[in-house]
Amino acid sequence: MKDKIKVILADDHKILLSGLNMQIASWEEFEVAGMCVNGKETVEACEKEVPDLILMDMQMPVLTGYEATKIIKEKHPEVKVVALTTFDDHETVEAAINAGCDGFLLKVSDPEQLRSALHSVMGGMNIMDAGAMKHLRQKESVGEFNDRELTVLKLVCEGYTNKEIAGVLSLQPGTVKNIVSMLLSKTLCVSRADLTRYAYKNGLVDLK
Repeated sequence: MKDKIKVILADDHKILLSGLNMQIASWEEFEVAGMCVNGKETVEACEKEVPDLILMDMQMPVLTGYEATKIIKEKHPEVKVVALTTFDDHETVEAAINAGCDGFLLKVSDPEQLRSALHSVMGGMNIMDAGAMKHLRQKESVGEFNDRELTVLKLVCEGYTNKEIAGVLSLQPGTVKNIVSMLLSKTLCVSRADLTRYAYKNGLVDLK
């Protein structure tokens, strides 16, 4: 029998935490390995029993979900972290991505959407709630990039892989993957090659 996907749940709202536990425990392919009510507990739980995946509320006491994600990703980059939040504003979405989250879902997501999203993340995909993505695109004007995004874009154009970029910039590979996903979203490009063409066409990187 295939091993179950071990999940740690982190949310400071105990009623919601209990509901998530009941829902996910009812799915035969998942196993709830722990429940935490703040970021510090989540980091400690992850050390005791390294899970496959963490459903992480971003707004928690002691340590926020962002802070906990950064710590966990530094020690266990293989652990998938999905941000679960009630907010879909640009700042929350981008902060979750920069922290290294592999996905972003709203707490209003229906159970089957959540189940499908968790499988997608375990399959190596970065997932984002459609509403959050729409909001992000509305907030971000195409062509507006911060310094780190431009640095990553330059390296993408030079043919560096995500792993190589992570090494050059001392970042986690998952963080680089999220930045590249953000670049694709902002430019409405569909591939790294498309992104490279966009960058040269719009003068974002220097022609050699």
